[in-house]
Amino acid sequence: MTTTILKTEGSNVRTALLSIDELKPHEKGSPLYLGLLKQEILRDGVLRYPIVVDARTGVILDGMHRWLVLKSLGYRSIPSIPVDVFQKPVIRVGRRRIHQYMNGSGDNITIEKVLSAGLSGQLMEPRTTRHFFPFSKFQLINYPLRLLKKGEPCDVSSYLSKMTNKECSLAIREWVEEISEELEFLAKRRAEVEREKEEFMDRVKGLGDSF
Repeated sequence: MTTTILKTEGSNVRTALLSIDELKPHEKGSPLYLGLLKQEILRDGVLRYPIVVDARTGVILDGMHRWLVLKSLGYRSIPSIPVDVFQKPVIRVGRRRIHQYMNGSGDNITIEKVLSAGLSGQLMEPRTTRHFFPFSKFQLINYPLRLLKKGEPCDVSSYLSKMTNKECSLAIREWVEEISEELEFLAKRRAEVEREKEEFMDRVKGLGDSF
């Protein structure tokens, strides 16, 4: 892949400019979400976060809709975090956000299947996978679009799922419910840890002045 390394302050991961046409999605996009994200990116004039890409195959692991927006607008490169999906610690895959806190998703989805979908062009349905990285994928860069080379707009309809407006709205509602599910899990887990701390401190008090 054609790369240009970017200097990003406060980041512990390498960020690079990758050629948009050399990258490959592994799942289809949502037409409604694509439209919403395009409005946001054009309004801000920046790409807030880089996408995450397998360095060996060019398959996009996270940020497909950002890639679609820039591709549709005619941009030729995109800020990206290239990773080795098989390097330790490995990148895990699940069906829902909450699966990052579990050993398995129970759906028999693997990183190999993700790469196969991207390389074959047999794209999965929108939001089929969630990737969990050993680093925060929210590396805020606010990269100005004016610094990216731009050509003619590109038709990206072949990468989109054939969804009605109602189906798109339902998908976004399910997306929000999935985030709420994760928040509820974390709130419950926090309460459990706080209770464990209180019980431990009560035991420690029994040590008296020796603590």
